[in-house]
This record gives sequence, structure tokens and C-alpha cells, in this order.
Amino acid sequence: MKSRMLFWLILPCVILASCTAYRDVEFKGVKRTQFTGFNSSGVSCEFDVELFNPNPYKISLVSSDVDLFMEGTRLGHVSLPSTAVLSPEEKTTLTLSCTADAESIPKILGGVIGLVFKKDIVIEGKGSVTAKAFMISKTVPVEFTQKLKKEDLGL
Repeated sequence: MKSRMLFWLILPCVILASCTAYRDVEFKGVKRTQFTGFNSSGVSCEFDVELFNPNPYKISLVSSDVDLFMEGTRLGHVSLPSTAVLSPEEKTTLTLSCTADAESIPKILGGVIGLVFKKDIVIEGKGSVTAKAFMISKTVPVEFTQKLKKEDLGL
């Protein structure tokens, strides 16, 4: 009886101690970017990002509130794949997608002419991602800047 009671007293301490050992997922960079559609509904693109999970347990990315910018112009909201799981202590590549908002399209088209004369194009992401491990969720701020070559975008 005493051992059972001791177990239930120690269990919350162990769970809370393991929560403090969480380390943020590391953004390693954009590996591939391509435009997948250009039609009346907007401009769509996909990009592969490499992430490293330094934790000894898997982490599921459950929601994203990240906006994508190209050369300072907001493209739109980044969507996570339906299953976004980061394996423990490994690098994982996820394919994310973004469709430009209708109000962003004229700015993007106007900027394409200027992109012809640039060597690199700056892609930025700003916002937050909610991750879940076991039964604990955590919202983590996301902010990255990546320089891509025009050829990487098919320009």
C-alpha cells in the first residue's frame, strides 16, 4: 500500500522534471523551394525545411501560425503536412506549402521584374508553431531568414 502511494507521489515529480528537459527544435534551413501553381486562385509554393529534434522523444507539430515573406512582401500562411512528426534526436525534412493571398499577388508580380537583377532572394518566416510531446503542448516562436538563389525558385 505504501509503495503504491509513494509511486503516485513521485510520478508527478518525474513528469514535471522531464518537462524542464525540453530543448527547442532547431531550424536547419530551407532545402528546396518551388512554385507549384500560378492561377486565378493565387500563387502556390512548396518548400522543404530541415529541422532537428534534440530531444530523446518524438515531437508532433500540430498547428502553424507562420507567415511567409519573399523580399519583404507577405506571401501567405504556411501550412503543415497532415502528419508532421519529428523523430527523436534526428534531422527531419518536412514539405510545407503556402498559397499567396490575393492582395499579395500584384506586389509579387511587380517584384518579379526586380528579382531578375538580384543574385539572391530572401525568404523569411515569422510566427509560431504548436508542438506536442506526450500530453504536453508548447507553442514555440518561429523566425527564420534564408537566402535562396534565383535558380532554386525556377526563375
